[in-house]
Amino acid sequence: MKNKSIEKSLLIPVNSQGQILIQDRLGFVKPAWGFFGESIEEGETPLEAVIRETKEELDIDITKNDIIPMGTSSAFWKKGEKQIRHLFLYKTDQKKFTDYEANGAHWLSFDEARKKLEIQDRPDEIVDKIKKLI
Repeated sequence: MKNKSIEKSLLIPVNSQGQILIQDRLGFVKPAWGFFGESIEEGETPLEAVIRETKEELDIDITKNDIIPMGTSSAFWKKGEKQIRHLFLYKTDQKKFTDYEANGAHWLSFDEARKKLEIQDRPDEIVDKIKKLI
């Protein structure tokens, strides 16, 4: 059986205090904590998807000039399902966010975020990429 691949675009907000914004999805969807974004729709580029998802999830209008491409990260989440995630860094000092798809958005230190995120989210890999870009 051939593995199924799903492509997603994810926004990774960071602030000047060295914190990362992650989504509290406990009681909504699994995993309980995660990044912002979702699957890329047919005919959509990863950039278009992250811009659309940011508007849908956080009600923020971003452009390609507001974000920094971080490359991709891959992981197997379910048996036979591989996720290829396109990551985009968003530097902001906005304090509060409206999160339309979960319990809210929380600023956490990198170490706090590592403890909340699932291993498949590759928190160490993503934090390393962030540190190279900020």
